[in-house]
Amino acid sequence: MKTKPRLADMRLSRLSSNIFRLIDRIVIDRFHRLYYNTRGWRKNKYLGYPIRQLPFDLLLYQELIHHERPAFILQTGVAYGGSILYFAHILDLIGADADAIVIGIDIETTAEARSLSHSRIHLIEGDSVDAKTVESVEDLLTTQNGLVSLDSDHSYEHVLRELEIYSRFVDVGCYLVVEDTNINGHPVVPDFGPGPLEAVNEFLRNNSNFVRDDKLWRRNLFSFHQYGWLRRVK
Repeated sequence: MKTKPRLADMRLSRLSSNIFRLIDRIVIDRFHRLYYNTRGWRKNKYLGYPIRQLPFDLLLYQELIHHERPAFILQTGVAYGGSILYFAHILDLIGADADAIVIGIDIETTAEARSLSHSRIHLIEGDSVDAKTVESVEDLLTTQNGLVSLDSDHSYEHVLRELEIYSRFVDVGCYLVVEDTNINGHPVVPDFGPGPLEAVNEFLRNNSNFVRDDKLWRRNLFSFHQYGWLRRVK
């Protein structure tokens, strides 16, 4: 005959589970800070173009692109162009239609980004939240079935405005990624001030169309964009 678990055993089990979660969080946070502070990620290159990304996050991006097969990929803040070239090549590898494009937006495009020669890549120079910039994006798009990555000015006000603007380019089931939510003590750069994660939290408080997909990145232990992988659900 089965016996019901004793209350004391249940409490001990919950306590043990909480302790293990705390230990995991401490270890992950320390590893995160160690990796971030070595600044090796700032030296990463993709086919010669600087790509300031955590390799784990690049793996997640390619999984999303392969699974979701977006009609376009849009990134604000392209810097030296490594990320948008990477996105263009992943679209090539999955056999995406020729009209599946990569849009890169930066307030001032670098010489490296301008030197990219790939038929999928379209660069827009301007403030990502400026009306003229958004109009240029609209002129290039015919669908909302895309992947959007926000990686420009990381101040709270700017990221929140980007979320409000570019969320409408993301269809149900597609992803809106807010990069570098790890800053302002989450767990790195504690003195940054309100930034991407605070903007995400405010956006989600007022927008039930998106949810955080933490399971997506947690299997890789950590992400520079942790808590910033947002999936549209309605």
